[in-house]
Amino acid sequence: MSKSEDNTSSITGAIVSSIKQLHSQMPDSILFGSIFLYLITHNMAFGVFGVFIIELILSHKLIGWILTQISGPSTPPSEACRVGFRHLRMKIDRLNLHNPYPSYGIFSITAIGTYLGLATTEFKSTLSQMGTNWEWRAYIAYIFIALTILLLVIVRSAGCEPLGEIGTAFVFALITGLLFFTINKALFGIESMNFLGLPFMVNKDDSGDAIYVCSVNT
Repeated sequence: MSKSEDNTSSITGAIVSSIKQLHSQMPDSILFGSIFLYLITHNMAFGVFGVFIIELILSHKLIGWILTQISGPSTPPSEACRVGFRHLRMKIDRLNLHNPYPSYGIFSITAIGTYLGLATTEFKSTLSQMGTNWEWRAYIAYIFIALTILLLVIVRSAGCEPLGEIGTAFVFALITGLLFFTINKALFGIESMNFLGLPFMVNKDDSGDAIYVCSVNT
């Protein structure tokens, strides 16, 4: 192997290793990232999103416990397949002791994708009113969410989890994402879903508010 090929191989290996590391820490890192963004921006959407991820983690623990009672304990994944922070720091659990069944990686990312997709849908009419260039951004978001989940399914099915477990996690994730999106929207309002700070359209007929028309003084 030539020196250039060896360098290319090492660079490719470093990139793949970095991607795997980012993927393995993604659910927990998104939680801490959303909390950090909320603290520095005071954007309500990031704060509620952090609450959603905590709800997600607790829901996965409950679902995993119920399935374990029904079908018995599952085989723990290898260290390379574990998802979340793997080491204790400052004697704080840091949420790294996740129940691995059903596939925490598939469950968390699919539920997050569902939540973000529904949040985008809430403002789709606003994007349409802002013009064609903005309208297509909603569809682009849906495509990237679907591709991210598909790529994750391919990665996790390659030696980490069977397709049956992945399918189970996927179905429960869709239900969980939809459920907590509905609950959080009802509790915190539509503005808690406004990640992009977009204006939202209000139908005066539905709200019953008066429409005021100002005329130019003559």
